[in-house]
Amino acid sequence: MIRPDNPPFRSYILNAVKDDSYLPEAYRWLYKYHVEDSIAKLRPYCSSYCTYRALPIPPDGEDYGTYNWIMTEHHWMYNPSVYWGPEGRINILNEVFDESYLTATNQPPRNSLRDSAWQGSRDGYHPIVYAAAPLFWEKDFKGGQRTIADGPNFRWLMIFKYPQGVSRGEGDDWFLNQLAPQIAAMDGVNRFVTSTAMDQTPFIPNTWHRVAEIWFDNSRVWHDCIVKNAAEFIKPAWARYDVFPYLEPYSDFTGIFLLDRPESDHFNQYRGYIPTR
Repeated sequence: MIRPDNPPFRSYILNAVKDDSYLPEAYRWLYKYHVEDSIAKLRPYCSSYCTYRALPIPPDGEDYGTYNWIMTEHHWMYNPSVYWGPEGRINILNEVFDESYLTATNQPPRNSLRDSAWQGSRDGYHPIVYAAAPLFWEKDFKGGQRTIADGPNFRWLMIFKYPQGVSRGEGDDWFLNQLAPQIAAMDGVNRFVTSTAMDQTPFIPNTWHRVAEIWFDNSRVWHDCIVKNAAEFIKPAWARYDVFPYLEPYSDFTGIFLLDRPESDHFNQYRGYIPTR
């Protein structure tokens, strides 16, 4: 029986590569090993498992902690960690994560891949971003009537936390009540939703405070709205990073640019690693 205090939720995983020369290695790992490993492990308690390819980073995009490879999204029927036994999670087979994968995806040296100690920085490591949020969005700022027929969707997915010493309440007061209305009022913004990052997630402790998505027609509109107006956005009194987004990129603020359609809906589309000849 599913516990009433263990509801369905969604999770987001952001991965980067050190540069494009590592894409063949990273993609080989993903489709030859990882998707199969994940389907075998997650199918009993996930309803959806999809991977989205990152769109090219727009000019100035790295100022916003942008990841350059993939976002993987799971829809979980429940949090499986609640049901682990006294010895924790026991895998009958472990996932394949070798040193070449860690190098290609710019991971810090570690004994555990899903380490809770965050070591991200702009010029250093880009660790895996893992965040969970309620299955349904909690706050809708703009575009609730939008349909797929209304045009292309250039998605800016953001996962961020407030600096050490700033409470979630203080940070959310700025984001929800001051910044979000400014952004939602822009003509180029088509859709804007956000949710609280969940404290309890499978596999690792939560590092983040909030998840948000803002949609535009394309990267040029994103740049016109966000980068060209960056100096106009309200700066919180607690900010330690002087320029928008007022959260340090790759340390406190991460994101990725996506389409609205995944590269692969793995449960429905994956048929194995089959190269052409």
